Amino acid sequence: MEKHRFELFDVSVSLICKNLQKIKTEIMHRYGLKSSHVLFMVQLGRCAEGLTASELSQEGHMDKAQISRVVSELTGKGFITRCSAYGQKYKYRLILTEAGRKIAGELDRQIESALDYVSGSIPKADLEVFYRTLFTINDNLFSLSSEPEALAPASVH
Repeated sequence: MEKHRFELFDVSVSLICKNLQKIKTEIMHRYGLKSSHVLFMVQLGRCAEGLTASELSQEGHMDKAQISRVVSELTGKGFITRCSAYGQKYKYRLILTEAGRKIAGELDRQIESALDYVSGSIPKADLEVFYRTLFTINDNLFSLSSEPEALAPASVH
């Protein structure tokens, strides 16, 4: 197995991402939304006082261009609204409208159901180890990708 770890990891992560994307696309299509809107709706649904674009960026690890695009789309569809904080013109909180809260609630229920389906037979202790390990791998990959010298080709003798 050691020899094939890269292939196992790469293929597994790719398949998980593809399947997750397919499920998000199918669910969001019902609301006339895109899969890229899922995380925004869920995050805003869990924060009644709203979040700033910066907070959404930090929480979802998304770049500012994507945030701007999604905010524009969801505002245009009437699912979120901008609320000025402290009277500042550009520093505003994004808050779900009533229609947005309804969709976010439905998404939460669908997500819980999906999580129960895919991990219901896995003991809680195993899931805790899995997520702890997954976060460690992610942190290590981030560190590795942030250090160009670590990715330099090995010298050939």
